[in-house]
Amino acid sequence: MTRVQSLDIDIEKNGKTRNPYGPGAKNSPTNTARTYLMFTLALFVIYGIGKMMLPAKKSNDPYASTGGAAGSWGSEHHHPVVNSGIKAATTNSGPNNDMDSPVKHYHESPPQSSNGDIVALELKETDFLMVLLPYVVIPSHSRPEYEKYQGEGTDFAEEVLYDKNTPHGMAFDFLLNRDTRPVNHDDPHLIQRFVLALLFYATGGRDENAPVSEEGARASGWDFGTAHFLTGLHECHWVKKSFDDGFWGILSIQSDTDRRVGVTKCNADMEVTEIRLADLNLVGFIPEEIKWLNSLESLDIQNNHLAGPIPKSLGELDELSYLSLDGNNFSGTIPDVFGNLQHLERVYLNFNDFNGVMPKSLCTLRDDAVLKDLWSDCGGYPITCTCCTVCCDMVAECNEMDSQKGN
Repeated sequence: MTRVQSLDIDIEKNGKTRNPYGPGAKNSPTNTARTYLMFTLALFVIYGIGKMMLPAKKSNDPYASTGGAAGSWGSEHHHPVVNSGIKAATTNSGPNNDMDSPVKHYHESPPQSSNGDIVALELKETDFLMVLLPYVVIPSHSRPEYEKYQGEGTDFAEEVLYDKNTPHGMAFDFLLNRDTRPVNHDDPHLIQRFVLALLFYATGGRDENAPVSEEGARASGWDFGTAHFLTGLHECHWVKKSFDDGFWGILSIQSDTDRRVGVTKCNADMEVTEIRLADLNLVGFIPEEIKWLNSLESLDIQNNHLAGPIPKSLGELDELSYLSLDGNNFSGTIPDVFGNLQHLERVYLNFNDFNGVMPKSLCTLRDDAVLKDLWSDCGGYPITCTCCTVCCDMVAECNEMDSQKGN
């Protein structure tokens, strides 16, 4: 039989094709090409991994990030967000590339007040002045901080409001610049808030700006935290529980042992009806502006260190039923201003430095059975009183008047 051969095929006797490249399939052209392909892919993968592990090249892109949340490689393609509506800050690369620099949105210093904010504050100041000026009453008794404003024939109300050395100035500054409650000039309780702030400062109240001694204590007077005064709450919430009455007194809410201090009661219209500032180390005086608390029914400021005369404006508190001024340093004569107070039931004026004769207006209220209790230092000198229910000796002893026994 003739043997047939071709260039790349050889037929064995058993009829099977023989691979001219040698026995088996490992050295076939197909497997060789596959080996080359796998080798090439492996080199590509190794190259890619190596490139990723190398440090990123510095970019000339002004927006390029140096890493951070975008990772340490390829981060030059993760540009920071730039607010197109705000001019970016100038960088060290030059003064003319403001728009090429990213804006910092965090850790910035607080922006300065804009012209709009300044204008708004000036308008608020003007509005507050227009509202408050008619209600300002400069003290007539001797007070060093008011001496230059006590001249006759001149209205210094505005000057007093701008003088931070006076209680009026401190109260006005609080309302205008430091009050955290958003109060406008047309707020129906603006006058009430001003009067209570004035009462706080006039009676020696110390706010957070009060000087502190080397021992860490403030000067004499009472602290704003004592009764939650000057907080951002409505002034009807300027009140705090007293801890002087022990466990049961603290638990009390509306009982005879209730010893809250501050603004202890308001009516449904959020008008102050009761103020209790007893035993708080108050120093100073009661401002005449107390009369603008039109709904006030009870004023208790006993056992403090208040001085000066009783404000005549107390006679304008038509709703007043309870007045406790005992245990202070009030002096002078008791003003005859109580004739119109037809709700006044209890008045305590003992343990002070008053002198003279009990005013006729109070005795008339006693005769009309309106006033039930009237205490004063009438146990001899210095007060003469024939209508008092109890007379004291200015120190500690008090006795019921013989004429009142059995009534």
